[in-house]
Amino acid sequence: MALLDQFRIEALPKTWADEGKLWQETYFPEMPTVFDRPNWDRHYPETPMPRLSVIMAKRDGFAGFAQKVVGSTAATGDLSGRLWTADKMPDAQFMTALKIIRAQASTELGSIQQHRMVYEQLDRGSLTGFDKEIVEGMHRTDPTGHQLDTISFSKKRVCVEELRHHMQMAGVLTLDETFDKARWGRHWATETMEELFAMKPGEHVLDAFNIEFKSLMDSATFMSFIDRVGKFQLEMQHHFLYGPMALSMPWMRFLEESYHLAAGETLMKAIAVAGIMDGGNFGIEDLQQTLNMWYPRGLEMFGSELGGDLVKGVFKTLKNGEAQTIYIDEVRGKVRDVNVAIIQAKARCNREEAEAILRRLTEKGEDGHGLSKDDLVFLPDRRFFRIRGLAEFGDYRMAGSDAAGVGYVYLPYDVHGHVLTEGGKPIDRAAYVDYLRTVLPDRYMRSRHWDFVKEEFLFNEKWGTPEISRHG
Repeated sequence: MALLDQFRIEALPKTWADEGKLWQETYFPEMPTVFDRPNWDRHYPETPMPRLSVIMAKRDGFAGFAQKVVGSTAATGDLSGRLWTADKMPDAQFMTALKIIRAQASTELGSIQQHRMVYEQLDRGSLTGFDKEIVEGMHRTDPTGHQLDTISFSKKRVCVEELRHHMQMAGVLTLDETFDKARWGRHWATETMEELFAMKPGEHVLDAFNIEFKSLMDSATFMSFIDRVGKFQLEMQHHFLYGPMALSMPWMRFLEESYHLAAGETLMKAIAVAGIMDGGNFGIEDLQQTLNMWYPRGLEMFGSELGGDLVKGVFKTLKNGEAQTIYIDEVRGKVRDVNVAIIQAKARCNREEAEAILRRLTEKGEDGHGLSKDDLVFLPDRRFFRIRGLAEFGDYRMAGSDAAGVGYVYLPYDVHGHVLTEGGKPIDRAAYVDYLRTVLPDRYMRSRHWDFVKEEFLFNEKWGTPEISRHG
């Protein structure tokens, strides 16, 4: 059976298709270059062009995709218990479904706004400073593999597919008229669509999509780390109670998201090789700081590690902490791949030889081939620089609260997972800021998101000083 035969294609209602077109012309006016046939064939001669449509898996083929996803059970591929119109969902389940769909749609628009911050500079040939060093460094170490137009076109392809993902969520909300049927006097589908199209950069649902891209390093790490969380969500949501949402997942996950991950991994390895080979005026420590910046936000996209009981088996295949644990192992493997690429470039060896050198460097602490452990990247501890969701919040509480682990709690972990202390107590917030300046990129410490972290979390008096919870 041809792949496309397993799917059906639908058009959005005209009102929302027109709104989407206006949004695209505002935030992604370069999109037509992706659909220029000579352009596309030059970069992807063996790959069909993206489709800007709502694409649903057919019910009789859904199980074949569902059985491949993380945490899948027999129930994941069984559509017999799903609800096919939104008015059949009880209020609590309706609001949970809406919250998940809204967040998914917001991420797609937010990521387009982020990617454009970098590819605009690539297109104008106006790279300066750090990114100029990165691009020139990649050219010096691999003069055939990473041309500016190739990087830019790849990012635009990702943006087209992200826009289609948003269209998919718009289809979930608007093709079923009962989603907009009044509940408590409100028309939730219309309100949500209007809210989504009104979101400007910095106003999206999840923190990771409010961080400005100020470098190609941000773009590469985002696609490798943050889009990987998206892959997990798309897989887990094959279990979604609302049938049209479940049927939306296969094309997004298996036909589109894989490219985003591969593009990020390839670019991240190229940057690492350029850094270790002195291709430009930057080094591995710059990439490490970028990983330190993005990884905590990716972990928080799973939700609180203490939660997820109510969505498992209803909207997703796994609880938050279960999924996050698998994600951590997968990302650790991708960091290992970066280190193997570094060693292959420096030692001029094949992958098998590089893996043996990596073991000697990391397990035995041996130096060799002009490399030491300090020349490699590592995955920060999952507790570092967390502002939401950390499981350890359950051991603390806000001052005066009877409930443990509620809201944000200040816990100054370092990149290796140790609480920074002074006089037997966690260091104060100003001291933690001083520490963060040594392990996060300078560009982030001047960003809008860092201002948000300081104002809403670190120095917001409403959170008080954390107290240790006394368990039973």
